[in-house]
Amino acid sequence: MPDSTTFQIQVVQLTKRYREPEAPAVNNVSFNVQAGEKIGIVGANGSGKTTLFRLLLNLLHPDSGTILIKGNRDIELEKVNIGFVAEHQEGLENFTPEEILYYAGKMSGLTNDSIQHKIRELLRWSDLEKNNEELLGGFSKGMRQRLFLSVALMHEPGILLLDEPMSGLDPRSQKDFSFLLQGLKAYTILYASHQLSEIEELCQRVLIFQYGRLIQDILLPSEKRTVNFFETTPAILSLLEKNSEIDLLFSRPKDQNVEVKFLCNAIALQNLILECQRREVPIHQMESKTLLEDLYDQFVKDE
Repeated sequence: MPDSTTFQIQVVQLTKRYREPEAPAVNNVSFNVQAGEKIGIVGANGSGKTTLFRLLLNLLHPDSGTILIKGNRDIELEKVNIGFVAEHQEGLENFTPEEILYYAGKMSGLTNDSIQHKIRELLRWSDLEKNNEELLGGFSKGMRQRLFLSVALMHEPGILLLDEPMSGLDPRSQKDFSFLLQGLKAYTILYASHQLSEIEELCQRVLIFQYGRLIQDILLPSEKRTVNFFETTPAILSLLEKNSEIDLLFSRPKDQNVEVKFLCNAIALQNLILECQRREVPIHQMESKTLLEDLYDQFVKDE
């Protein structure tokens, strides 16, 4: 068990209700975050993700419970250690990237020399050097999000809270933004998203929220594997049992066939399908999900 001093964030029995008699937006939530962890936060709209971030940023105050940032209860004092990127950032359309980064540096108390150095470094890192004199109002959504990620990193906070940062991005912009995030190895990141594929690509651990409660805290395996469902003939069972790269989760009879659910990587799945074809084992129905998609479907009730 890690010593409490190793935690970047500690949340203990946190509850926040916007008004009576409504149910709490965050309801008795507890979890710890170690330095360098990349944690995904998932749940339907209204599950408490954004409220949790507002509490961590001290924009809201809890009704009960405790938040510690690097062991300190004074969150306002520790906000210097947190960077934040939201889904939408409005109101700066008439400013250039350099101006926005300059003001962010000033608000963080950096010296002018440090600000100029960081501006050059971050514009180069985010591939926005050539757009430095353009106004934000002419930027694409992908360019905006790369800039605001740079703003969040201006004061080298150590902790990043990312609330749906890739929502509305085209595939190329998503790839560019994801590439930047994957380079932030030393940062502690809490990443909220509805897109489970984003979470699986970037995070090693996932917190699943429902109706304001933390219902599951899951450590994802490093190997990318899918959960697969086949409806086929009983002959499939011997093929699955002989394959050491496949974990059979369950099998159950259905009329003259069987339904099987198993876990494997993409290569093992492809080889199994080819073996079924070679042995003339018909696959009447097939479905594949990522492991996180399957776990989410198991734990989150229909809403």
